[in-house]
Amino acid sequence: MDIWIIFTPILKVLLYIAIFGSVGSFLFSLQFGKQLTPEQQTYCNYLTRKSNLIGAVTALLMILSGAGNLGGDLTSVIDFSLLQLAIESKSGVGYSTAFTGFAVMLIAHSLGGNTKKFGLMIGSVAILFSATMSGHSQLGGVLTRSLLMVHLFGIAFWLGALLPFRWICMQPDTNNLGAVAHRFGVLAMGYVGLLLSAGLGYAYLLLGDVSLIFTTRYGNVLLIKIVLAGALLFLAALNKFKLVPSLEINPPQAVRRFQSSVQFEIVLVIVILTTSSLLTTSMKLPMGM
Repeated sequence: MDIWIIFTPILKVLLYIAIFGSVGSFLFSLQFGKQLTPEQQTYCNYLTRKSNLIGAVTALLMILSGAGNLGGDLTSVIDFSLLQLAIESKSGVGYSTAFTGFAVMLIAHSLGGNTKKFGLMIGSVAILFSATMSGHSQLGGVLTRSLLMVHLFGIAFWLGALLPFRWICMQPDTNNLGAVAHRFGVLAMGYVGLLLSAGLGYAYLLLGDVSLIFTTRYGNVLLIKIVLAGALLFLAALNKFKLVPSLEINPPQAVRRFQSSVQFEIVLVIVILTTSSLLTTSMKLPMGM
C-alpha cells in the first residue's frame, strides 16, 4: 500500500492544528489581552510559538510528502528532481508560503512592542493565505479563495480560544474566566456568522449541485463534517447561554463543567479537521457527474 495515502492526511491534520493554534492563539491574546492576567498572556505566547514551530516543520514535511507522492516511495523524498517539482507546484508554493508565515511569527516573538504585533499579523495573514493557493479553492477563482480566507479567519478565532480557555480552567485563579468567556461569546456571534456563510458558500460553489452531498462520496464526507460542525455549534451555544452565565453564580462547579465542555469541543475539532484533511488530500470533487 502507498504509504503517502496515510502519511499525507495525517500531516495535513497537524498543519491545520498548527495553523489554528498559532493564528488562533495570537487572535485570542490580541483581542482579550487587556482582560488576561500576565500568566495567561504568557501561556498564549507559548502556545503561539509552539504552534509556529510545529507548523514550520509540518509545512516542510508536506513538501517532502509531495515529492513522495510523485515518486510513490520513501526514497522519492530525497530525489532532487522530484523535490524541485514538488516545490514548484501550486501546493509546494502554498506550503512554502505557510513555512514563511510560521517563520515570520517565530521571529516576531523575539521583537517587542508594535513591531512584534505587526510581525505576528503579517505572519498570520501569510499562513491563512497559503491555504488558498492550491487545491479545490483554485476552481472558482478569486471568489472561492476569498470565501475560504474568510472561513479560515473565523475558524482561527473560534478554535484558537479552546486551548487557552482549557488552560485557564485548570489554574487556581479563574476570576476573569466569566468576563473573558462572555466577551468571547459576544464576538463569536459575528465570527461564527462569517465562517458559516463563507463555508456554506464555498461548499456550494465547489459542489455546484446540493444533491451531490447525498449521492457522492465527497458529498457524504462533507455532510459528516457539516453534522459535526453543527454539534460543535450546539456546544458553543450551550456554553454561551447556560455555562458562561453560571460562572458568576456557582464558579467552582461551573468552571469544571465549562472545562469539560471545552475538552469535548477539542475532541470534536480534531475529528472535523480529520474529515477536512480527507476532503483536501484523498478525495476528488464530483465534477462532471
